[in-house]
This record gives sequence, structure tokens and C-alpha cells, in this order.
Amino acid sequence: MNALNRFTDIINANLHALLDKAEQPEKMLRLLVQQMEDSLAELRTLAAEHIAERKQLQRQLQQLDAAVTDWQQKAERALAHDKEDLARAALAERLAAEEKRSSVQQEDTQSQSLLADIEGDISRLQSKLNEARQRYHQTQRRADCTEVRMQVQSKQHQDKITEAMHKFERYEQKIDGLEAQLEAMDLGRSASSTSLKQQFQSLEQQEAIEQALVALKQKQPHKETSHA
Repeated sequence: MNALNRFTDIINANLHALLDKAEQPEKMLRLLVQQMEDSLAELRTLAAEHIAERKQLQRQLQQLDAAVTDWQQKAERALAHDKEDLARAALAERLAAEEKRSSVQQEDTQSQSLLADIEGDISRLQSKLNEARQRYHQTQRRADCTEVRMQVQSKQHQDKITEAMHKFERYEQKIDGLEAQLEAMDLGRSASSTSLKQQFQSLEQQEAIEQALVALKQKQPHKETSHA
């Protein structure tokens, strides 16, 4: 009965309450299921031993019943032949068989009671085992579902980050394009301004050249015009 005694608290306890207090319900359930399966195997082995014992006791009872009947008949036959001593001996054997039968009957009754207790324990433990297995599978499914959801959420979060980075890159590219357009416009204005400035510089240079030429001419001696 050690198998049952080890798990009496589990059989009598509320499995839901035990799991609510557990820090790792799935691990505890796996351990409980394994222990219950081992205990159930031991109880069934014990039940098989008691069944075999009861069969043996039943055979002994049948043999003793036959012996009681046989010695009774022998005592009657001996008395019919006026052999009282032989009849007394037969009656003594009958009484011995009856006493033996009473003892075996008591053993059989006890064995039957123990077997009934074991069968009840097996039934209760099997019920608890079924409940634990069901809860274990439910916990596993919940854990798997939670893991999948976390993976999906992680992927969605990563996708959002990637999308945000792409948007930021596109925004940077757009800003780069606008800056390039502004630089091109500034470059155009600068080029136009430079061209206009160069034209005035060229005009001023030409005026300076002309003035220098006039001054140079003024320094030259006057040439008289010859008359024919």
C-alpha cells in the first residue's frame, strides 16, 4: 500500500488548487503524471497479487468443503458399522477441516476487502491521472499558443521597425532631393550673377583700354598734312 500512501495527499487534494500555487505548473504536472502512472502500475500489480491469492484461497475453501463432507460421510458409515472409535476419528478430522476452513474463509474475506480498497484506490488515482493529463495537455497547448503569439508579435514588431526605417530612409531621400534642388537653384542664381558681373567687368575693361588708347594718341606728335 506504499504506492497509495505516497499519493494520498494528491488523490484527496484539489488539483486546480495545487496548480494555482505552483510556480511552474507545466513542470509540476509532468512530474505528477509520471508519479501517478508509476503508482498506478504498482497498485495494479498489487491488485493482481490479491486476485491470485483469492483464487488460491477459493480453491482451498472448495477442498476443505469437500473434506468436511467426506469426513462426515465416513463418520456416519463407521457408526453404521458400530465402529464408534473410527467414527470419533472421522468426526475429529471433520472438525479440524471446519476449523481450517473458518481460518481460510477469514483470510479470503480480508483479501476481498483489501482488493476492494485497492480497486477503489485505482479508480480514484486513474481519475486524478486523467485530470492531470488533461490539464497537462491544456497547459502545453496554452504554452505553445503563447510562444507562437510571442513569435508573431515579435515579427510584427520587427516588421514595424523595418517599415519605420524604410519610411525614414525615404524621408531622408526626399530631403536630400529637396536640398539638391535648392543647391541647383542657388547654383543657377550664382552662375547668372557671375555672368552678369563678367559682362560689366569686360565693359569696364574695354573702356579702360579705349581711355588708354586716347591718352597714348595724345602723347604722339601731330602729323602735318602735306599739300600737293
